[in-house]
Amino acid sequence: MTVRLAPVEVFSLMINFLLGSAIVVGWNFEANQDVWMTILLSLGIGVGIFYLFILLHSLGKWGNLVEVFELGLGLWVSKILGFIYCLYFLYIAGRVLKDFSFFIGEVLFHNIPIWVISFTFLLVVFYSCFLGIEAIARSSLILCGFTGVIILVLLVFGFLSPFFEISHLTPVLRTNWKQVLSSVFPTGITFPYGELIVFTMVFPYVNDTNSLRKYGWVSVCITGVVLLAAGEMILGLLSSETVNLYIFPFVKALELTSFLDFLSHLEAFAVLLNLIGGFVKISIFMYGGLMILSYLFPKRKLNHLNIISAITIFLFSITLSKNIIQHLFIGLKIVPLYFHIPFQLIIPIILVISLIIKKYIVKSI
Repeated sequence: MTVRLAPVEVFSLMINFLLGSAIVVGWNFEANQDVWMTILLSLGIGVGIFYLFILLHSLGKWGNLVEVFELGLGLWVSKILGFIYCLYFLYIAGRVLKDFSFFIGEVLFHNIPIWVISFTFLLVVFYSCFLGIEAIARSSLILCGFTGVIILVLLVFGFLSPFFEISHLTPVLRTNWKQVLSSVFPTGITFPYGELIVFTMVFPYVNDTNSLRKYGWVSVCITGVVLLAAGEMILGLLSSETVNLYIFPFVKALELTSFLDFLSHLEAFAVLLNLIGGFVKISIFMYGGLMILSYLFPKRKLNHLNIISAITIFLFSITLSKNIIQHLFIGLKIVPLYFHIPFQLIIPIILVISLIIKKYIVKSI
């Protein structure tokens, strides 16, 4: 049976994927009151990155990433790069799983070992990949509605909180451009927008590529607007002097909100957001790695490759870092520069140039 996805399903996947762990752990307030500038600049570049991947697929006849590599760079290079990208996707899945496990362990279950949380959640992801991308997409479409409602409610209560101070958002335009740009590159554009590279394994299943071209940017913009509103809410509640003291500033900000003075602990809803976003993000990364393995090793059963992918992700998650401080430092300082930039930008750009040369220059000679 041929797998086909409706554009709206892919859009919901992109929204949940991009929000993922970004809304909970992906904050960088080094620009202080000008954090809105870093978010908007990252968003603008993020839309460009999305269309880079769309161009990649258009030139590559809408094949998956390995097929596009083969078309642009040759058979053996495609196999080598395909395997490297498989490891990259599974590695990032392990990092996101570690994000989720640290967050749940810190907020909910203080006495449960991190590996137990990781293993339990990975079982759910494993089953979703066993069911296939259509099941993941349908689940994401339903969960996207819950995500939208939860975020809207939390933002409204956050901005209406008596602890929210407009003065915390000013003065603006006081941060030097060097500091703003350092917040945008490489972290701001690679996390989360550059991670859409994994959708090169999903886009070939879309049944209406024209809609993807025309309206795919909307999903990216929705994510950017949500992150902008959440960032301003966090800053208004915590102030620029204290916001960088917290590992999870979004959760800390929600602790200062309540509903009609009787429903407190709205930070529990942050857990739901992380559950939804983490599930979708890890599932997509694992599915991307799984599909590359199935393409490189067509004789192996998909269920066996699924087990191998899950074991690899689990091993990455339990060996990545010893504590959350080390984990966040590696994830926000080391990985963006030395992993994300090459795999999300440099190699795709080289591939696009190669495809353009083969399509328009070589044929004309």
